[in-house]
Amino acid sequence: MKESEDWEDIKVNRRKGDKVFFESTFLQQISDSIDYLSDESKEVLKEIDKRGLDDIDVEEVGETTLNHISDVVDEVSQLKSEIITSDDLPDSVKKSSRNFKIALNRDEDYVRRARRRLNRIELNDFNDLQRANLRVIQLCDKAIDVNDSNKDAHYLKGRALSNLGRYDDAIDEFITSLAIMDDLNIYLAIADANRLNGEYEDAISVYDSVLERDEHSYEAYKGKALTYYDCEDFKNADKSFKKANDITLLDNESKTLWKECIDKI
Repeated sequence: MKESEDWEDIKVNRRKGDKVFFESTFLQQISDSIDYLSDESKEVLKEIDKRGLDDIDVEEVGETTLNHISDVVDEVSQLKSEIITSDDLPDSVKKSSRNFKIALNRDEDYVRRARRRLNRIELNDFNDLQRANLRVIQLCDKAIDVNDSNKDAHYLKGRALSNLGRYDDAIDEFITSLAIMDDLNIYLAIADANRLNGEYEDAISVYDSVLERDEHSYEAYKGKALTYYDCEDFKNADKSFKKANDITLLDNESKTLWKECIDKI
């Protein structure tokens, strides 16, 4: 075969730009996120130049960009954890690293990231809610590994577990959080988990314990109303909805359920 014929058999895929494509889907996702942030920054500057700073919703733009930065940091952190696992490190290095993280309040960094992600989950800001909640659990576990006395880490982990329908595990985390510091919000979370798990008597008991300490707890009255509604005790549900509404106006969904209770009495 001639030399020229050899060259004709070789096909070269030329890159049409500077974009690098990775075989790893995970690496590609991180790369795409960074590209998005770069493009987003350019667009923001163009808008400011065209419309002026006063006409730009800076808070909205900042929140969106911050969310994407948070996602990129989180994905890079996941990648690092997958590449370097704790099993690969000597015990002396693990101990030194943990002490260093405690000194830097690193557990609070993990908690802030977990709380931010949970807030976005409540706003349905993720396509894959299961993955988002599992990531919250991972972040909380990292915080707990640094400082197992961080009540917020246990509390936020419990909320994520509850979102995943793992109510018994969630209650265990809430109880651990309560053992560190007493907080009515944690009691409410336990009551909510019991209600969602169909443990209605336990839920009512915990809501009542909150009301004994705070007779103006809107969340406790609303929780009781939802519990009574779930077990079809519409008369008591009506009473609790009314008490909740006397404290703070009910949301539209609760108002609809309240009306249904009144119709069925």
